[in-house]
Amino acid sequence: MQTQSFNLIQVTAALRKRWTTLVFIVVASTVVSAITVFMVPPYFKSTATVVSANPMLADKARLFNPNIQALYSYFGSGDDLDRIVGVGKMEATYLSLIDAFSLIDYYQLTGDSVSVLRKKAVLRLRKDLRFIKTENGQLQIVAWTKDKQLSANLVNRLVALIETTEANIWQQNYSADNDKIRTTITSMEQQYQQLSDSVATAGNAKEVLLISQMQTLLEQIKQYRKTADEFVLAAQAIPAALYVLEPASPASFAERPDKMAIILATAIASFIFGCLLVLVNDRNNLA
Repeated sequence: MQTQSFNLIQVTAALRKRWTTLVFIVVASTVVSAITVFMVPPYFKSTATVVSANPMLADKARLFNPNIQALYSYFGSGDDLDRIVGVGKMEATYLSLIDAFSLIDYYQLTGDSVSVLRKKAVLRLRKDLRFIKTENGQLQIVAWTKDKQLSANLVNRLVALIETTEANIWQQNYSADNDKIRTTITSMEQQYQQLSDSVATAGNAKEVLLISQMQTLLEQIKQYRKTADEFVLAAQAIPAALYVLEPASPASFAERPDKMAIILATAIASFIFGCLLVLVNDRNNLA
């Protein structure tokens, strides 16, 4: 215990002896830090908060079967949030934002072809956008830019692009299924016409059989036409892919860099570093 007290006394004495060195290190580091942070352009943060919608709501059966409408929740799961993030992170989505807001000019990219500049802008934009899943099953989409209005516009446009992309996927699927059904209907109508032509030359027994086939085929055609009409209506009533709880708005002040926090952290770190430097230089006297 006496040795520890003696060492502590020696350490304190060494720090007092070199207090001018400590002050110089702290002041110099703090001044450099202050100059640096005030030279860095401010960045503004905008955030939109969304939740996923249940993709099962796009099932056409929900529109035409009232018995199962209540079985679908309006909200999706964590996996559905992952799908939203996946769409938002697609390169096509980033390229749309770059073109819409002239981000090549914003990032001051020059010296290459337009295609290369767009690729470089994508890399820069990926650093400025964040997708954060919260504990409450929500997704926060965050943008950092030097223009507070641009930050808000980027986030809101990104949300709209995600919604449009997912709606187009469902519409394309319904359209493809509808085309297949329409093709089948056309083939069945041609078959019905052939059966009708055959009835005129058929005998009594065969005529009865052909008429029965025609009636069955007619019922199938009616059912297929009904299904095709359902696909058309379903494509026109695509539900939302997500629900916006809070749209992005321009920030009131720049949140990055946090000048005071950085300057204070620099002062503390430089003081600790200065103390260690003094003690290392006087280690022989402290032994």
